[in-house]
Amino acid sequence: MSAAVATVHRMTGVGFRVNPWRHLRRLVHVRLLWHDDGPMGLTNHRDQTISLRRGMSWEERRCTVQHEVLHIERGPQPLGLRAKDEEKVRRETAFLMIPEIRDVLEALLWAYTDEEAAEELGVDVYVLRYRLRHMSPMERAWLTNRFAQAREDHDGVE
Repeated sequence: MSAAVATVHRMTGVGFRVNPWRHLRRLVHVRLLWHDDGPMGLTNHRDQTISLRRGMSWEERRCTVQHEVLHIERGPQPLGLRAKDEEKVRRETAFLMIPEIRDVLEALLWAYTDEEAAEELGVDVYVLRYRLRHMSPMERAWLTNRFAQAREDHDGVE
């Protein structure tokens, strides 16, 4: 796929229902910094900064910005609640970036790997996997049913 086609695809794909960069831009008091090693993203509440690790993919940057913006908006957490807060932020990021389980189905039906499906959705593989892990029972049943139906349709084709 050419760079131009990939750019157009990304700009029109399902991953663009949420624009974390626009969200960050509205937080005029927050500065964006960059770092070379360590975590994908860091939030410093005292300095009101978000730092992203250099060298991440386009999808990883998008998801990490959304994740860190949620941390900024939630504010600092007491030491004993940080792990619980991290889980909430991961979940919220996944549901914001991939709100419709139908989009996940479409991506997974054609993709050979989770990484390909994630790229189609405009997210990193961690966000896709987190979204799948935390589907509602109704979403899980619907997705399972659709996969079974797709398998039957495929097996019926000669």
